[in-house]
Amino acid sequence: MQYFVANFSNLETQLSIIDDNNKTIDQQTVQIATENYVKDLAHYLIELSHQNNLYHDDIKGIGLCITDVKLIHYDNKARLIEALENTFGFKAIINTHHETLINQLTKLN
Repeated sequence: MQYFVANFSNLETQLSIIDDNNKTIDQQTVQIATENYVKDLAHYLIELSHQNNLYHDDIKGIGLCITDVKLIHYDNKARLIEALENTFGFKAIINTHHETLINQLTKLN
């Protein structure tokens, strides 16, 4: 199984696809407008996954590393998780620490 990982910073988001062993399959850095962040994030991650011949059934979850969800116009973490899960169709995890996020993500059942 593979996982999407997005690391948000104010100007750029680093996108990754990783496997169960935290091996990076592919990575890309993009600029995503904060106004439509989840929609645009989905576009870029789907594009990246298709470039690697990965499709919806190959992906188990998405992790977003972000310090403050208000930076991308969400009132709280729960609403952002709901938006991510509704958009992507699988489990979403948000954490401020990258390593913790990866550990949580790769333990999804």
